[in-house]
Amino acid sequence: MPDESSGIPTPTTEERYKGTAVSPGIAIGPLVLLYADEHIVRKRRIRPEDVNAEIVRFESSLLKTRQQIQAIRNQLAESIGETDASIFDAHILSLEDSSLIESVKEQVFSRLVNVDYAYEQVVRSYTRKMKELDDDYFRERAGDFLDVSRRVLRNLQGKVEAELQNLDTPSIVLSHDLSPSDTAGLDRKLVLGIATEVGSRTSHSAIMARSLNLPAVVGLRELIGKFEPGVEVLIDGYEGLLIISPTEQTKYDYGQREKVHRDVDVKLDALRETVPLTTDQHRIIVSANVEILEDMPLIREHGAEGVGLLRTEYLFLQQDESPGEDQQVEMYRQMAQASQPHHLIIRTLDIGGDKKRPHLGIELEVNPFLGFRGIRYSLGRPEIFRTQLRAICRASAEGNVRVMFPMVSDLGELKAARRILEEVRQELRQQNIPQAERFEVGVMIEVPSAALTADTLARHVDFFSIGSNDLIQYTLAIDRGNENVAGMYQPAHPAVLRLIQTVVEAAHRNGIWVGVCGEMASDVVMVPALVGLGVDELSAGAASIPRIKRAIQSLNYEEARQLVSRCVLNESTEENQRLLQEMASRLYPEIL
Repeated sequence: MPDESSGIPTPTTEERYKGTAVSPGIAIGPLVLLYADEHIVRKRRIRPEDVNAEIVRFESSLLKTRQQIQAIRNQLAESIGETDASIFDAHILSLEDSSLIESVKEQVFSRLVNVDYAYEQVVRSYTRKMKELDDDYFRERAGDFLDVSRRVLRNLQGKVEAELQNLDTPSIVLSHDLSPSDTAGLDRKLVLGIATEVGSRTSHSAIMARSLNLPAVVGLRELIGKFEPGVEVLIDGYEGLLIISPTEQTKYDYGQREKVHRDVDVKLDALRETVPLTTDQHRIIVSANVEILEDMPLIREHGAEGVGLLRTEYLFLQQDESPGEDQQVEMYRQMAQASQPHHLIIRTLDIGGDKKRPHLGIELEVNPFLGFRGIRYSLGRPEIFRTQLRAICRASAEGNVRVMFPMVSDLGELKAARRILEEVRQELRQQNIPQAERFEVGVMIEVPSAALTADTLARHVDFFSIGSNDLIQYTLAIDRGNENVAGMYQPAHPAVLRLIQTVVEAAHRNGIWVGVCGEMASDVVMVPALVGLGVDELSAGAASIPRIKRAIQSLNYEEARQLVSRCVLNESTEENQRLLQEMASRLYPEIL
């Protein structure tokens, strides 16, 4: 039941909010609010007579947070032992820091601001100073500090927080945003749909929703706090709507729409076992992007030809410490077995940017997407990199494993990564640990420098995989997670198409194959462009695969080549988009 004292109204009539549709589908269920982002802490002026109440609220939240952390610690001590559980002792110490507590109280008294805002400001100041110290202990403790502060803030706000991995009823999640670590812990059986206040079509929450075949809407500005958890909502991932308290007529209308979409899905299901051939018999491989072992049944269900991208960072984001070699081996081995007779391409750790956890030791950066991420992180953390490469090599004994390195920007990085890979392989030989005699090694093409030197890189690898999300982001200088510039994120931009053409031609000149594993490969409007450019493999979210097959089987390869040759020379992105949309609408309108 809603808390009447909260002052938040419970809608009695239907209310509609428009955002951006990022993953198709319709779902109805109770609303769950996820308060997991520090950006929703807002400054509020208070009266002098309210100061004492704010301090009491602060002290109560510290006590509640201590009880929560102690409960987690006790549970871990029983399950994994006292030594490992003791990592939470540092969290408890953070709560009892008297200088921080007094600083927060002083902010409330002197500035007359709400205590959650004062607390956040003090924590930011403390963590910044700790990270500036030339001391590994304090830099690591800054991560503990931030982790604890998020829990304190959620308790201060006095709102119901949903832990995505602990839902107990099928629900629709509304959050300010969903980070990769949030989605890594998502209970996939109980999340019916996803809505966020910010984001774009290529934000991580959108990518995850499409991968899971969940309806999703992003860009629903400042909705959190307007409604109580538990209110019935309908999410429309086709039109980008979140409907609060839908009427019976609205639910009936959407039920009729769902029947139409299900009829299309039934027809697409018949394509599951078919081969992706164009009408003039040009063959394209269609594989799947996956994150965890539980994704594997979906790739068979939707007819994927193996795994074109295993995002291994989700294994690291799911837990509070880096997975050991044996744990990684077990996961990679099971996924390789589930992929057979097709391939499994394992991308080494692509951490950094917005994919962080305290245990990974990534410092605060002014511009993290241009910072310590991808292969740079792996080369800078050789102990983590070597452990992962050992696990991949051991799993390669299954016979269908390939590996690729992310965010490579020049030949030096590629050579350094390959050198460590060869050292690891030699160690395993000396230890008589089984591994494949040979397996394919590839590189992700995600930055313009890699695309422009593709001829050089191609001589040192067995394949390319174009990460279109980042390639578009870095080529057009567009933050792909920023809804303010989301409309400028254009896969059909002539510069993007020319770079992909450069990469494909360089790959084929050097006798290697090239795939695309970014969201561009899931966009059926862009399929004619990728096929016409000569891409050999498209790797997408499993749920998109039947539609991609339908698009490929409707195309004539030579016609697609002629179309894209026009697009590459065009001056206008809009003209390219129009030409591609016209071809898609003519050949496969039912899946658009």
